[in-house]
Amino acid sequence: MQNSALTTHQSKPLTEDTTLSALVDGELDHQETVRILETLSQGADWRARWQSYHIIGDCLRNTPALKSDLATRINLLLAEEPTVLAPRRSLMTRFGIPGAASLAAVMLVAWGAVNLMQNGTQPFSGNQLAAISPGQSSSNTQDDMNDYVAAHRDFSPGAMLANASFEVPADPAR
Repeated sequence: MQNSALTTHQSKPLTEDTTLSALVDGELDHQETVRILETLSQGADWRARWQSYHIIGDCLRNTPALKSDLATRINLLLAEEPTVLAPRRSLMTRFGIPGAASLAAVMLVAWGAVNLMQNGTQPFSGNQLAAISPGQSSSNTQDDMNDYVAAHRDFSPGAMLANASFEVPADPAR
């Protein structure tokens, strides 16, 4: 007996689910549609089933979830917007300020050149050797240089070739 009661209890939701599925598919007559819609308005459980059946139907029909006409809608909204016109820039702003900046740069260069010539200094004339003063000995300089080279021998590029050798061929005719 318990078995038959369980079967009857399970068959009722299946019938209601089948009816709900038929409503989603548009296969119910007017009377059944009104009855199911009244049932839907009364319970949250029925509304959840209603949403589930619509999601299942959309998946089976491969219906896209969202329309991708966003760019079209944006273009339409932009076309409806009024155009804001900016006032024309004055000739002073357009040509005067850049011209004044160029003139200032030329004046700065000319002022520097005139200042250089008036002071009597000669422009740089290439590489010039510094004269050794009479109190400075060249042997002290050479000793200092030898000490410096000895201390930094490991860091010089020549240190990489320390193990290199030059071999002369045994045959002098070659």
